[in-house]
Amino acid sequence: MKDLEIKINELSDLLSCEVKWDESTLIQYSTDASAYKEKPYAVVWPQDVNDIQQAIRFAKTHKIPVIPRAAGTSLAGQVVGKGIIIDISKHFRKIINLDVEQRRVTVEPGVILDELNLFLKPHGLFFGPETSTSNRCTLSGMVGNNSCGSHSLVYGSTRDHLYSVKMVLDDGNEYLFGEVNKTEYDEKLRLSNREGDIYRY
Repeated sequence: MKDLEIKINELSDLLSCEVKWDESTLIQYSTDASAYKEKPYAVVWPQDVNDIQQAIRFAKTHKIPVIPRAAGTSLAGQVVGKGIIIDISKHFRKIINLDVEQRRVTVEPGVILDELNLFLKPHGLFFGPETSTSNRCTLSGMVGNNSCGSHSLVYGSTRDHLYSVKMVLDDGNEYLFGEVNKTEYDEKLRLSNREGDIYRY
C-alpha cells in the first residue's frame, strides 16, 4: 500500500490538475447509481487533453487500471473499481461547434444532455436519445453505454446519432474514429499503432 501511495504522489507531481486520494474522496467515488461499491486508488480531474494523456501513460507504466467517469449514473457499476478514476465532468463541458445545416454538434465529453438540448432548441434541433437521467448524464457516458430511452423505437440509441469520436487510447495518444470507406479501412489496417490494432482485431 505504501508503494501505491508513492506512485500516486508521483502522478500528482506529474499533472497540472487536481489529484486526490484522501479517504473522503475515495469513498465518494466508490459508488455510482448501482449497488456496486469499491474504492479507487485516486481521482484525477483533468483540465485538458494533456492531463488525460499523462495520466493514462502513467497508469500503463505502473500497471494501474484507468476508469473513465463522468456523472456516475451507471446502473451496472461501470465506473466503480480499483484504479485511477479520470473524472471529465468538471472541466470538459464546452459545446464547441454547431453546424445547423448538417445537423451536427461538436461537444466535449462532460456536456450534460439537458444542457445540450437547451442549446439546440432555438435551432429546432435536439439530441434524440432521452435518458431518465437527462438532467445530469453526460454525452460521453451516453456514448459509453449506448444510451437510449423510452422513445428509442422512434429516435434510436446514441450510436445512431454519433458521427465521430475523438478519444485517448491506452497508449496515451489521441485518435479520431468515425465512418470510413473501403480505401480508408484498408489504410487503417496497415497502421502500426493502437488505432491499427483496433481495426485489425
